Parts: sequence; structure tokens; C-alpha cells
Amino acid sequence: MVVALGRSARAVAVFVVLAAGCRASATVERTMPVASLQAFRTVALRVRNSTFASQGQTIALEQQVLQKLRKTCGFEQVDRASGQPADVIIDLNITKTARGGGFLSNTNVATVETLLVLTDSQDGQLLGTATIRGKSGGIVVNNASPENEAIEAIANSVADLLAKSGCSGPRIARAAEPPPRIDDGAGSGSGSGSATTPPPDDNRLAQAEALNDQGREKLYAADLQGALSAFQRANQLAPDARFAFNACIVLNQLEQWDNAIAACTHAKSLDPAPALAAKIDNRLAQLRERK
Repeated sequence: MVVALGRSARAVAVFVVLAAGCRASATVERTMPVASLQAFRTVALRVRNSTFASQGQTIALEQQVLQKLRKTCGFEQVDRASGQPADVIIDLNITKTARGGGFLSNTNVATVETLLVLTDSQDGQLLGTATIRGKSGGIVVNNASPENEAIEAIANSVADLLAKSGCSGPRIARAAEPPPRIDDGAGSGSGSGSATTPPPDDNRLAQAEALNDQGREKLYAADLQGALSAFQRANQLAPDARFAFNACIVLNQLEQWDNAIAACTHAKSLDPAPALAAKIDNRLAQLRERK
């Protein structure tokens, strides 16, 4: 039996269908679990944008993420970066914003895309990256900004991702790094370079460290190709597990799985310090599983 609906009934039916799909959401892409965060006690958050997002959106993202992390995680301190030392730095970069989308191209649907980068501030080592896209529900209530709804979805997703990586619960003691090994001429390394490669001279190493710093800054600015180039040039100039692992992280973010595996395998061959070796092994296992 076919029942004909009047105009008002059809309008109600369409509204119900639309409302059912009009919930804010966030998706996490091009990521793997970041390194365990249980040993980190303090966090500094930096938020910037590489698009035409308004300053208000940048501030809203910062406020939302700080609020969610304070509620979700067990860090002793979570605050915006202000020059004070912190154990881990969280960088969030708004890389894309758009309006419209959905079955009826609803102009009230806002999409905000961000790049998340975590860095161990004690040694400057990258801990992980993620692309997080927030999308508003498409129904404006009380003239609320759709972008702010998408931003709230991103903040929830950031908190969930970090919770899965050990940010919740009590903090644990951070393992102390062993003192550098002294090359006794029998092939033992110093944690930089391989056992068969002589250490670079001070000038080359300084240039490589500068390139590594440039690579991190380019990554924070969402310039993935620029970051990758800087890390690879640093490792060519002065082979070091830290530089090779940073290249592995960026290749992971770019979804170049085979190249990422090769970079992490190369990093493991460069006599990394124990803590870094554990990160490399963990990343290799994740990459091979993803592949």
C-alpha cells in the first residue's frame, strides 16, 4: 500500500532524516598510537593556523583542547605554551576550513582540519602525529558558529587519542637515560651513528642539528614535505638515529608505509639510545601491522 504524504508531512520527514545525521563528529586519519604518555607530567599546548581561519577559531581550539585534556588526562599541569618548561609539547595547526557538504550541500556544515604533533621537550624527539578533521552537525542553534561545533569535536578527539596513549591515570617515573658510552675502539658507539661509521666532526653535527630543528618547525607549520627534506638532509650530513626516526614519523604521516619502514629500520641500525630504540621498535611493529 502506498501512502501519499502531504507537504507538511514530507517536510517533517525530511527534517527527521536530516536531524538524524546532523551531529558533530571528528575523524582521526593518517595516524598510529603515539608513544606512551604515562611518564609525562606537564603539558604545553601550542595552537596556530596555516589557513584563513580566524583568530577566534584558533583561540576557541586552544580553550577547548585545554579543557578536555584537564578533564580527561592525569597530567599534573596542562597549559598553553608560555616559555615555562614542560615535559611534552602538543602542537595543533588548523590546516583547512570549509563550509558546505552533505546530501543537500548544507552551507551550515563547517569542516575544520588540523595536524596534531607531539614532541618530547626534554630531548626534542617526536612522539607521534595525527590528522584530525572535525565536522559540525549542520543545524545552527541560537546563531552558534558551526566552526566552533567542529572545533569541539576535534578537542574531544584529541583527548580520546591521548587517553588511548596513556595520558589518563597516575603518572609513572620516567626511566633515566644511561650515560653516553665511551668508544673504546672495539666498535661500541656513542648513540649517534653506527658502530662502523666514524662520528661526524663538530661542524657537520651542528649543521645537522640545525636542520633537525628546522624540520620540526616545518612539521609544526604543517609543511610535511619540507620537514621530511630537512630530516633526511640532517641524517645525510651526520647519520643519527634521531634524525632518521623523525623522517620515519613524517613518512608515516604521509602514508608512505614502505619508506617509513625503511627509515625506521635505518634508525635502528644507527645505535640509538635505549629509550629511542624502544620507540623505533614500537613504530616498526605498528607500521608492519598497518601495511
